[in-house]
Parts: sequence; C-alpha cells; structure tokens
Amino acid sequence: MNTIKHRGTVRLETGRLILRRFTEDDLVPVFQNCWSDNEVWKWTNYKPMHCIEDVLTSANMFTKKWLEAYDRPSRYSWAIQCKESGEVIGRLFGMHPDDDISQVELAYELGRRWWNQGIMTEAVKAGIDFFFREVGFNRVHAYHADKNLASGRVMQKSGMKYEATLRQACLCNNGLFDKVCYSILTEEST
Repeated sequence: MNTIKHRGTVRLETGRLILRRFTEDDLVPVFQNCWSDNEVWKWTNYKPMHCIEDVLTSANMFTKKWLEAYDRPSRYSWAIQCKESGEVIGRLFGMHPDDDISQVELAYELGRRWWNQGIMTEAVKAGIDFFFREVGFNRVHAYHADKNLASGRVMQKSGMKYEATLRQACLCNNGLFDKVCYSILTEEST
C-alpha cells in the first residue's frame, strides 16, 4: 500500500490551463462563467446558485471558513483557469480522501462555453496524475448521472474504467438517476 503524502491544493499546469487555489477575486468570474448556468448545476447535488449571494449562503462557498479549508493538507479544490484569457471557468475537486484504502473521489464543473474542447479532460488528467505521483493514492474514482453522458466521456478519456451502474442512486438537481461509477488505479495510469 502506498504511503499518502497530502500536499493540499498546489498549483498545477497543463498546456492550456492553470489549476490553482480559489481566491476571493474568483467568486464573480466562476459564478458568471460556470455556476450561474442551469446546464452546469443541474447535474450537481449542491443547491442551485442564482446569484452571488447564493454562492455564499446556500452553497457556503467563498466564505472565510471555506477559504481557510485550504490550510488542511487534505483539501483539494482547484480553480480551473485558462492560460490564454486568465478567466476562471470551472472547478476540479478531490473529495473524501481516504488514506486507509488509498483513494480519492473526483468531481468537476466547467462553464458551458468551454464544453467539447477537451478542457475538462485535460484538467482531470492533471488531477489524476497529481494524486498518483505526488500524493500517493492508489485509486481515483468518480461517478455521473446516467443521463449526463458528457461527464462520462471525460472519465473515459481520462483513462478511467467503467465499474458499475447503481440503479437510482444519483440524486442531483435534475432528479433521481442511475449512478455510473468509474475509477482508475495507479498501475493503469500513463
């Protein structure tokens, strides 16, 4: 079993992206570019965000406590920033790190203007590589609602393998769906 060395949300770079910690200045851009769009949040299970105030009060994000969570070495919440424009366009989140079984769960959101360009796959691959090479996890897993096929394509293109479909186990803002589970093991990464 790998020894886990939590590093927290460190800056990562890909060809087109910078993955970094969120700052207070990112609240308005990430809301406008991503979270304000029903097509983005309908597949999530956090409360819909109709205005900036909802981000702070309903979702409890960008609060002092939320930003201070970066002090924990097991906190993995990246702002996805385009290198070319400097815009923050989404989020990559490593949730529920489990040192005992050496795994972490991935979740992500991306503004609709940036869909179907390989951007989310690029970010997810960077996150997987970081979790395997830098932190020492053995398994990275994620799931999507069965009707959210685009999210499943990101998982497939990132090297994750289909594991199972759990019937009516995915509750999101769009309703109750089958939960389609994927994972990748460190030995499968390139």
